[in-house]
Amino acid sequence: MNTNNLMRTFNPNRVAHYEKENYVAYYQKRWLRLLQASVGMVKEAFGLSWLQAVYAAYLVARAEIAFAPFPDNDVPLAEAYMRRFYAFVKKVHKANFDVAEVARLDVKWWEIHRRLFGNPQNQELVEAVAALYAATYGVPAERVRQAAYHRVQGMLYSDYWVNAGKPENSPLLAQEEEELLKSYTALREALIGKPTESPVVV
Repeated sequence: MNTNNLMRTFNPNRVAHYEKENYVAYYQKRWLRLLQASVGMVKEAFGLSWLQAVYAAYLVARAEIAFAPFPDNDVPLAEAYMRRFYAFVKKVHKANFDVAEVARLDVKWWEIHRRLFGNPQNQELVEAVAALYAATYGVPAERVRQAAYHRVQGMLYSDYWVNAGKPENSPLLAQEEEELLKSYTALREALIGKPTESPVVV
């Protein structure tokens, strides 16, 4: 089997759930919980084994920790950790994306999101996420723009949750996960066709 296919046959329900949990932990600065959510997210999104996912998630979490402080974050360090992450994924799956470019595009959307935090006028962020998908999967940006749009809508609900004081069990978190599900469903459809739905088990 071409393991590169594992990057395209993810379960949208699982990826959406873990990404929402990742955002929650990140904004609460609960770093252990962030690492746990990251393990699930990268395992599901990038087709990794549990052992591979632990190492990969460590790299992502270190990148997010480097980026988290405001205004004194360390963008070069965040990019360095994301280069290590994508180099690892590329080696596992024998993928053909440009490691440095994909890492740069990933951190770029983090920067744009921070600048446009809570702003519904966010087409720049949609284009940045679409560019990341295009570079990662080797597809035209227009094919993955709908997926990017819904992911950004999920981010917007996350932003609203942060601005509301990060209340536990907020309906905004359910709305966030719903948009992320739409995003990853659209992304998988763009890459391989209609996904197979299955419930989240956590």
